[in-house]
Amino acid sequence: MNRITIVGMGLAGSCLAWELWRRQVPFRIVDDGIPGSSHVAAGLVNPVTGKNCAVSWRYREFVGVAERFYRDIETRLDCRLWFPLEVTRLIAERDEKMSSKLLQGEAAAWVIGERESHPWPGHKAYLLKGAARVDTAAFVRKSREFFAGLGNVTTARHQAVAGETTVWCEGAAGLLRANPLPWQHRCAKGEILTVHAPAWRQERMVIGRGWLVPLGDDFYKVGATYDWDMLDANPTSPGRAFLESIARDIGGADFRIVAHEAGIRPIIRKSQPVIGPLANGSVVFNGLGSKGALCAPLVANRLADWLIDGREIEADLSTQAYFADLTKL
Repeated sequence: MNRITIVGMGLAGSCLAWELWRRQVPFRIVDDGIPGSSHVAAGLVNPVTGKNCAVSWRYREFVGVAERFYRDIETRLDCRLWFPLEVTRLIAERDEKMSSKLLQGEAAAWVIGERESHPWPGHKAYLLKGAARVDTAAFVRKSREFFAGLGNVTTARHQAVAGETTVWCEGAAGLLRANPLPWQHRCAKGEILTVHAPAWRQERMVIGRGWLVPLGDDFYKVGATYDWDMLDANPTSPGRAFLESIARDIGGADFRIVAHEAGIRPIIRKSQPVIGPLANGSVVFNGLGSKGALCAPLVANRLADWLIDGREIEADLSTQAYFADLTKL
């Protein structure tokens, strides 16, 4: 097996590195050390999303693999990464159509029931199971430390080496630079707050007009904005004002802002990742979008299966299917 070069060490590159390490495949990681969206992301793992209350794509499969993966890394790195959570989903009392969507069909399997008392007037509050938070920043940081200690990480500029296989895991940076080829991406800038709010007393993820997620010790992350035009990692005043309004709506008025951060979500097609070979002989793993903490472990596993054992990549993940679909547009 030729040595593999992973370019980029966010969620995608880190998960792939662990898959290769477990299988004792020689690899190196080329990463400039500049923090990307993985260092900012809240790491939400949520079964039911969006205004349509749809179950996340392949959720049962993804969440089972993700929990086993992060639990294993926790043991290896002696840290906490996976935090199981329940969800309080807020729906306006007048929105009977949305409540119906939540309580019928596939989404209903994740609903525990309706909360009889809660602090959100004018809303129904439904309790959902099966969610979690992944500390993505800690995962990426500690993974880098681990592999750097083994001598697998370099910050030098990537240069192709004969006999090596390059896997591009650059996230939004690669998509925006059209590297290693032009992409039809839908990258979106997202801003979030970290706040300290002892008065909130929330132990669950709360989703309404935005979301908040408890971090422990009365700290929370609050998000998020979506901006498809201003694709930089700089927090903005309008973004902060919007996030503060979310914090007041679903948390409460009493909070202190600890951090205001921004990152760019790497989005391709329907927010589904893409893996596999490119025409230039290299390989790509990109497009994790806003659900990277959930999807990355299984997708990395599938890519490793293909790289090492030649197992066929499912059509809904593969570059071949992605580019074939583009020719039909």
